[in-house]
Amino acid sequence: MGFNFKEKLQNVNKKNVAIVALILLALVALSIGGFEYYQYRKAQAEKAAQESYMDRMPIDLSGEPKKPSEYKVGTEYTKAMKGKKPVLVLFYADWCHYCIRFMPIYMELAEKYKDDMEFSKVNVEDEKYQKVVNEIGITGFPTVFILDPKYDNKVLLSNAYLGKTEHVSKELDRFIRIRKLLDKKK
Repeated sequence: MGFNFKEKLQNVNKKNVAIVALILLALVALSIGGFEYYQYRKAQAEKAAQESYMDRMPIDLSGEPKKPSEYKVGTEYTKAMKGKKPVLVLFYADWCHYCIRFMPIYMELAEKYKDDMEFSKVNVEDEKYQKVVNEIGITGFPTVFILDPKYDNKVLLSNAYLGKTEHVSKELDRFIRIRKLLDKKK
């Protein structure tokens, strides 16, 4: 009275076996197809992200990205620091791709906040700025500080904010709001 596998196998309906095999084959095919579709969508998203990055790169007539030093924006650092307004200072290097990518955002900010702040760019490779670069402790690019000579205040903006105008604007709005409160108390 034992289990006889051979006997059970002979009693199996071949039609049912074929149906189960087809279902398993369909599941395998769908799994492979789903994986391929996932890979395709991932590649498309990466391509779109790369194209978006390239669209934001300012290009000059030669087809090369425009260097930060080629932008005519802001005031010379020492002059800006003698003023009464806070100064949004961009420390950059011309070879830095992140700096190049940030420049259109910096230009937007300069236009938007021209009444509330001064804007200044500092090329960290320019020898006349070496003392400032060393005092502030610039180690990466771009580095953006809000320097307020009136209140001897220095605020470093996180590089995580520098990718979008809205993120930097939110921080600048907060700084300006607090500064106006301080001005009222004086």
